Amino acid sequence: MLQRLEDLLKTSTAEFKQVPSPTNGSGQAHVARNGGNGHRHRVRRQIHKGVRLAAAHAFVGAMLVREKGFTITDAADWSGSTTTYIVAMLTILDSRDEVLLDRVMTGLVGVLAAAAQVKGLSKLLKAYAAATADNKVAFGHTIGTENLFDAVIAPALAEAGVSMTAEAAE
Repeated sequence: MLQRLEDLLKTSTAEFKQVPSPTNGSGQAHVARNGGNGHRHRVRRQIHKGVRLAAAHAFVGAMLVREKGFTITDAADWSGSTTTYIVAMLTILDSRDEVLLDRVMTGLVGVLAAAAQVKGLSKLLKAYAAATADNKVAFGHTIGTENLFDAVIAPALAEAGVSMTAEAAE
């Protein structure tokens, strides 16, 4: 997915500057769906080469923030995204969930919905990365090692298909 994004960023901007045809592909003009008030609604494509454009713009904005030190506001101006989408994309990237990122970039999951889904995980990963070894030991004592095992390790092992019964040890 990231390779496709890099390739997309290298493509000519002329493709994006093409004015859409006023016909619907069959030679007939589009039917106005604006109540007949004389104003035209410009239809813009949302997916280009398999990538959701809003997500791609937010991804570029997030990269400008992370790799080039842009402020979120400046990154929004430069990438054509919004500050809300860029913050959401940063949250998705912080979660390190590449499957979710791929689903967002292809348009299967919305940027804001995905960010809301992984917001807690992203915060937890940042806190864990910032914690010292002593902090981690204190955390284990505070919540209890049995609770830590039952709430974190056992579900992760079960998801990976590892059996925790005595038979599995044999």
